Amino acid sequence: MRLLKLFVPIFLSIVLIVLDARFSYLDNFKRYTLTLLSPIYIIVDLPSQAIDWVNDKGTENEFLVSENDYLEGQLIELKAKLQTYNNLALENQKLSDLVDSSYLIPEHNVILARVKSISQSRLSKKIIVNKGFNDGVTLSDLVVGSDGVVGKVTEVTPMHSTVRLFSDPTQYIPVKNSRNGERGITKGLASNEKGMIVRFVPLKSDIKLGDIFVTSGIGNSYPAGYFVGRVKSIDETLNVSFMTIFLEPTQKINNLEFVLIIKEKND
Repeated sequence: MRLLKLFVPIFLSIVLIVLDARFSYLDNFKRYTLTLLSPIYIIVDLPSQAIDWVNDKGTENEFLVSENDYLEGQLIELKAKLQTYNNLALENQKLSDLVDSSYLIPEHNVILARVKSISQSRLSKKIIVNKGFNDGVTLSDLVVGSDGVVGKVTEVTPMHSTVRLFSDPTQYIPVKNSRNGERGITKGLASNEKGMIVRFVPLKSDIKLGDIFVTSGIGNSYPAGYFVGRVKSIDETLNVSFMTIFLEPTQKINNLEFVLIIKEKND
């Protein structure tokens, strides 16, 4: 009985296979069966399709995130390079302005230096530059910027120098009016104002607002012809013999980055 139960299904299967292979009797039956079973196939295949869809979306999202991170990194790098380029262009312009300053006297040697620090208080006004006696800097050397006199060297180390500004109250410099040659002596102001006064200019001298005073070269202390300051006010009442002239330095210090240290004349 058990053999019969096993043999019958096998026999029917063989008969159906032969009929399907030789004839087309079962084509309609298979077509109807597949039509009826197609929703089941779809339902059974849904988890697999969902997993594939999630994997595809996850891969696409991961790719987009990775690409976004890469592009953001490239953007930051380009911005950094642009800043470097702009800074180099700005420094190049500053150096060009410094070297091409119209008041520079060609028969003097110069040392280019970078400003490392600026200190300005009521009684002390100075800067530190990155050149010292290893570079040939000596005491009392004149220091200028692209727009005028900065000061003179008062301390020197192997690699740095201290420059006392001419607006410092301890500093004096012989000057003259570039328009008419009227001479005087400047002195820094003991205040928070960034300016100087010119002394020993006789009353009724031809001094006008806006006149430029330059180094006079008197006494051979400093070379002549460098801008010092511009007249911003004149007081003829403080002294019975001389007028007091207030100068605004032509060289701004707060944004100063490069200076020239003036040396001896070339042979």
